[in-house]
Amino acid sequence: MGLKLSVLGPGFIRSMTDWINEQKNLLEIAKENEKYFEKADRLTLMLAARTACTQAIRTLRGFENWLQNPVIISVMPEEMLREVHTRLWEIMIRLIEFDIKHTGEFVEYIKSANVDIPQLLLKVSKGEESRGPPLSL
Repeated sequence: MGLKLSVLGPGFIRSMTDWINEQKNLLEIAKENEKYFEKADRLTLMLAARTACTQAIRTLRGFENWLQNPVIISVMPEEMLREVHTRLWEIMIRLIEFDIKHTGEFVEYIKSANVDIPQLLLKVSKGEESRGPPLSL
């Protein structure tokens, strides 16, 4: 005999419904703003990219928490779990491919452009988390 919905309680359903509504609202805002970024300046593009990273991480953490919850996993149908696995695996692969492409192109740009990065900025960036190996001269 499995868990009944009453075991999860109305608070659980309300929490999931609130999450869905919040995600729908964020999706609508993101789609509405896509055209704006076509003519955006560098600062706006950087802030938008950071916002995208933050939201992607938040959503992935939500999935991670979801998949670590024994109550959720014990009642989730296998086909639903398979879809979650397949879609997240595709997202992971596309993200890694993009990371390799983008980082490689940036390295080539830095080499060919002979960009002068001030020493102070290099020291400051070493103190922060970075995506890849630290810059060094």
